[in-house]
This record gives sequence, C-alpha cells and structure tokens, in this order.
Amino acid sequence: MNRNVSAKEKLKILISSVACCLIAFLLMIVYIPKLIGYETYYIQTGSMNPVISKGSLVFVKEIPFADVKFGDIMTFHNDDETEFFTHRVIEIDQNNQMFTTKGDANREEDPSPTSYYFAKGRVDFSIPLVGYAAEFLNSVIGKVVIVAVYLAWIAVEIEIFIMKRKASQEEETV
Repeated sequence: MNRNVSAKEKLKILISSVACCLIAFLLMIVYIPKLIGYETYYIQTGSMNPVISKGSLVFVKEIPFADVKFGDIMTFHNDDETEFFTHRVIEIDQNNQMFTTKGDANREEDPSPTSYYFAKGRVDFSIPLVGYAAEFLNSVIGKVVIVAVYLAWIAVEIEIFIMKRKASQEEETV
C-alpha cells in the first residue's frame, strides 16, 4: 500500500489549515491588543469617512482627560455601555471635562457635548474591513463556526492518522 497522502487528503489538510490560520489571525487581531491595553470596536456607520470607514476595526486606548487634544478621534459609550460611537473632538470644555464632537462625514457637530466620563479612549489606529470579521467572531454564530472549524480540523487529522496507521500495518503484514 502506498504511504503517500492522496490528493483528496491534501485538499482537506489545505482547507482546514487555511481556515484555522485565518481564524487564528483574526482572533489575534481582536484579542492580543487587549493584552497591551487596547479595546477594539468595529465601526458600524460611515460618519468618520474617509479617515475611518464603515466596517473598520478601531484600536482604542484609555487616556487621561488632560491628554485629549483638539482633533483626537475618541470612542464614547452610552449610560449602560451597550452603544458606542467614534467621533473627532472639535472643542474641549476644560472646566466641565466635556467634549464637542463631530463625525468627519457629518455636516454638523453632535447635538450635545459628551462628558469625559463616557470616554472609552482615543483611537490610535484602525484596520479597514476587519471590523466585519470581528463582529462576526464575537457573535454566537461566529463562535459556533470557530468551534466547528477546529473540530473539523481535528477530525481530518484523526482520519489521516488512522489511514496512515492502517497503511503502515498493511505494509508490515505483506
């Protein structure tokens, strides 16, 4: 019996390896920044075009009020931290620690100033389109897909191991 891996087996290995690498890469982009003090958020609107487009993943780091400068792009949350928005600081009220903000693509500034209390931090950088993948990976369906891919990869590895073992045993009996 030939100990070489068939084309079908090679294709299974290739597909599962590529899928695992892609998922691992996306997980690294989303979770490793947390280890160095960044939070990640995905941009769901075009209000910051062209600087940050819809679907981008932004990397936000908490900073003290005194370090916020005119022109910084900041991410803020609502009262119960269920909604977030990312806009540029166009005015700073030092006395009340408030910011007037505006989306770059918006014609007018936001309706009311936002307190520093609601600031998640300053956007240090962003990666276009990766926000869509991050949103998917953080969803229940995304987590199920990750588990399914890893289980499929393990199943393929076990199948190949068994086939190689049988081939080896058949050669020994010949």
